[in-house]
Amino acid sequence: MQYLFGKKALADLINNQQKIEVVYLSADQIKIINQLQANQINYKTVSKSWFDQFVQTLNHQYIATKPLIQKQEKLTLDQWLKQIKHKETGLVLILDSIEDPRNFGAILRSADAFGVDAVFYKKNNQAKVNDLVIKTSMGAINYLNLFEVANLSMIIQKLKDHGFWIYATTLENSVSYETVDYAKKSCFVVGNENKGISQLIQKNSDININIPMYGSVQSLNVSVASGIILSNFRRVIKP
Repeated sequence: MQYLFGKKALADLINNQQKIEVVYLSADQIKIINQLQANQINYKTVSKSWFDQFVQTLNHQYIATKPLIQKQEKLTLDQWLKQIKHKETGLVLILDSIEDPRNFGAILRSADAFGVDAVFYKKNNQAKVNDLVIKTSMGAINYLNLFEVANLSMIIQKLKDHGFWIYATTLENSVSYETVDYAKKSCFVVGNENKGISQLIQKNSDININIPMYGSVQSLNVSVASGIILSNFRRVIKP
């Protein structure tokens, strides 16, 4: 069962008019209970000890919201590849060893916002999907084609075989992301928070791109960088 935790997560769901199955909260949160009643949202008051099951969620604020997810069949990789083959445009994101679950979740949120067709991430040396990732993604994880794979280089080759160009975000031998004439089918690779993208992935990519820095710092948080790259692509090429 997947929950979103805290007041902000609940407020975002209500403000975005996303359907909610049920909200579990402590009985002393009168103001929020009144808001739920006004919006005709199903809720259940529970003891604060009920939240002990979410020991890894430090900031739940005694609110656990279960969004109403429309059941949709998850595609297999082969099914997705067959589907994307017939599309004129495509946008894919590959994550090379993202360690921080907050970064993972934030990237997934941006991926959904900019209409990414699929996200691929490594089976090993990568943050796993957990409650923190789900919360940070604001539930976007439920709407994405998300594939955990053992070999990113194999995926890159499959994408190339289906007409994709591969763009690796790195400072090494790269050009500004603003100067590139992107292919209609584009795949962007973002790398580890400390080590960046592996040399093998860079070697298998078509073009290395960077985001120019004009201040004192030399790089951006990987989730911020992902949002900039995806937004720039969608500015030119619509779904």
